[in-house]
Amino acid sequence: MLTCQRQNVHHSKLPKPGAVGRIIGLSTVNPCRKCIVIAYPLCDNVQPYSIGIHSCWMRFLDNGDIQRFSGIWFEEA
Repeated sequence: MLTCQRQNVHHSKLPKPGAVGRIIGLSTVNPCRKCIVIAYPLCDNVQPYSIGIHSCWMRFLDNGDIQRFSGIWFEEA
């Protein structure tokens, strides 16, 4: 786990690694597809645009596709 001073300043609730759920609210992703949280990026953007981590890598269970989404779009099942 990251233990630095600057962590999640976006105040989006990040799901725990290994959590199974679905991506909701995005028109590009079918909300019926289940996915699992596999990792967090080391950083989201270079400063001064973004400080902290607010996204995570998801692997879809139906075809193994890996994509990165913001934590606010993930709903745990």
